[in-house]
Amino acid sequence: MKTFTYKNLLAGIAILFFPLMMGCSLLSGGNPTNDPQISAQQEEIRALELEVREAERFAEEAKQREKAAKNRLKAAEHELKALQEQVKRRNSY
Repeated sequence: MKTFTYKNLLAGIAILFFPLMMGCSLLSGGNPTNDPQISAQQEEIRALELEVREAERFAEEAKQREKAAKNRLKAAEHELKALQEQVKRRNSY
C-alpha cells in the first residue's frame, strides 16, 4: 500500500487548483500586458463597438419612423378615398 505524505497532498491540491487560479486571473478583466499599442488598439475596438451599437440603434429608430410614416400615408389615402366618395354622392343628387 502506498502512503501519502503532506508533500504529495499539497502537490495534488496545487494540481487541482492551478487551472482554476489561472482561469480566474485571466478572466478578471485585467490587462495582460502594459504595451501601449495593445491598449490603444483595445480602446479603438471598444470605441468602434460602441459606434456600431449606436448605428444599429439609429437604424432601428429609422425603421420605426418609416413604419409610422407608412401608416400615416395609408390613413391619409383612406381618408382621401372616403372624401372622394362623399363628393361623388353629393354630385350625383
